[in-house]
Amino acid sequence: MAAKSKEEVVQEFRVQSIQEAAMRVIARKGMAAATMQEIAREAGVAKGTIYLYFRDRDELVEKTFETAIGELHRRIDAALDLDAPFDRKLREIIRAKIGYFREHAEFFRLYISLRMPEGSPQRQRRQKRTCQPQYLSRVERFAGFLRDAMERGEARRVDPHRLALYLIEGSTAIVLERLTEASSPSEEDDIDFLAGVALEGISLHKEKR
Repeated sequence: MAAKSKEEVVQEFRVQSIQEAAMRVIARKGMAAATMQEIAREAGVAKGTIYLYFRDRDELVEKTFETAIGELHRRIDAALDLDAPFDRKLREIIRAKIGYFREHAEFFRLYISLRMPEGSPQRQRRQKRTCQPQYLSRVERFAGFLRDAMERGEARRVDPHRLALYLIEGSTAIVLERLTEASSPSEEDDIDFLAGVALEGISLHKEKR
């Protein structure tokens, strides 16, 4: 692989700095109030510099989301690809998600803003187009993982798509709570909680056969 030129290194650094600034501004002020001027001030660059790399604010938001969600998905995929029993893989998937949002707490506001967009109907449609395909592809990947576990007899047979939605949204709710509450349980406690509810249920009575 050819070494990167000085110009390429500088460009990558500036793009990363601008995207990180965008996430911080969105985290503080929300999507609607995150202007290019505000993002430029946060990044410590002139507003015109941002336009060297991004056509407009919407493209900046979209590319920032793609970069961040790509890293989250790589971590989750690494857990999904482990050669391990179902219960361990499930815990590693949850661990990857909780750990990522601990390290990148500012990304959560961007994630939620694109899942439930603000602004004009036109902007809402554009933002949904950015997030929705990514979300649906992850649901299907997770549903496939659950379906395989059911085929192997490691999980009870239920609708894998519905179960994937339940687990993804449940873990997202726990992540959000961890980011906003004054004091959280340990990550391992929440991993055990989410995995335990998924694996064992909450009823004290055994299912009648």
